[in-house]
This record gives sequence, structure tokens and C-alpha cells, in this order.
Amino acid sequence: MSAMDELSRVRADLSVGERTLDDLWNDRPLLWQGLAWNRAQLRLWLLSLPDIKARDAETDNPTYRRSIGETARSSAWSGASPNGGLGGDLGDVLVEVLTALGKPAPLALVRTKLPPGLVATEPMIRAAVQAHPRLRLTGPLIGLIH
Repeated sequence: MSAMDELSRVRADLSVGERTLDDLWNDRPLLWQGLAWNRAQLRLWLLSLPDIKARDAETDNPTYRRSIGETARSSAWSGASPNGGLGGDLGDVLVEVLTALGKPAPLALVRTKLPPGLVATEPMIRAAVQAHPRLRLTGPLIGLIH
């Protein structure tokens, strides 16, 4: 199973019930090792997903759940978008960056063009490119599919 499939399963698990950061980290050690992620990177990935809500986000072990089509928010659960509303998920932000650049660009350059406050590692960007229908990775370049 690919890393993208595994990440999709993590999101699906959060649709079924809430999970703590510790639970998510301990459930799939081979996935995080394969992606070369640490706990902070897992936390950042979860924060980048617009449909994932966090409770006790300021603690060392927040609880996450997936909310689809939710109209009213509980005050205990907050949206977890670290980019302050500067686009949807990481893939959408990458589309905006590449559109502004006007041509395919190296992953390292695209990473430097992310909005302030949005932190993403190269593995996170690669995963977002693979999951987004308008993005492709060709060698070292990220490009738009028109």
C-alpha cells in the first residue's frame, strides 16, 4: 500500500471517531518512518487538512476528528488551518503558488513561496502533489495539469 493510501486511511479513521496525536503516531510507525516524519510533521499535516478539527490543540496530545459538511462548530473543536484562510488544503495552496509563478518549478523553490505561517516539509508537499488532481511531479519539478 502506498503512503498516499495510508494517509487516506488515516483521514478515514478520523471520520469514524476522534483520535489523539499519540494514537495516530503509535498506530502507524512504519508509515511515519517511511515518510521520514516526526510527531511535529504529523501534527502539521493534520493542521493542513481543512476537514480535520482539533480539540485541545495547544496541548502536547491534541485530539483530532474529521468533520464533513458540518455547519455549526462546537467551541471546543476548531478548524485546523494554519494558513489563516489563505486557500484550502496544501494542494490548493500549491496550485496558487504555481499559478503565480507561471511555470513548473522545483519543489524547493515552491516550498519557499508558501504563504507566511504555512509550514510544510518536502514529503508533505510531495504527498499533496500526488493527491491533487491539478498537480504533477515530473522529476524535480512540480507542474500544473490544465
